[in-house]
Amino acid sequence: MLGYLMREIFFKELSNKITDIELTKSGFIINKPFGAKPQNIEWKQLRSIRFSDNDKVIIIKTVEKDIILNDNQIGWYEFIQSIPKIFKQFDFKKANSIMDSLKSCDVCGIIAVRDNICKICESEPWHQKSKKDKSEYLKDKQLEHFEYELKNKIKIKAFAEPQHGFKADENWKLHL
Repeated sequence: MLGYLMREIFFKELSNKITDIELTKSGFIINKPFGAKPQNIEWKQLRSIRFSDNDKVIIIKTVEKDIILNDNQIGWYEFIQSIPKIFKQFDFKKANSIMDSLKSCDVCGIIAVRDNICKICESEPWHQKSKKDKSEYLKDKQLEHFEYELKNKIKIKAFAEPQHGFKADENWKLHL
């Protein structure tokens, strides 16, 4: 009960952000935090999958209930690219359009910037109105993003690797 209260009432926004959508051979698993039991869902259990009007939410209808997946959940972008073609009513063109509209993040090197925020590192892109020049801004943001690695003396790769269904920018560079 406590896990439910934490997840659904007190920390709903945080819980939503750290919910993980994991693909399996026959469907997907929704892993919610704070002691929630993972939901294992098979594609054959689904009646329909569709985007919300604002393209930031997937609405899934099963025999038993509706499931809402938000674009700030880990694995959402990989999920929308992996929906089987048997779901003829799903807007595959919209999924492709969303992925094609993503911009590269100069901070983490992943092509994951949507609505002026990176879906991986949550950084805003540098812009001309920033108080710092671009190189200084990126160095500061990368210091924040790679804080764990720096603190624990873990070597930071000089190239980005794809993550959670996003592609890496081959031209990205580390400013540290």
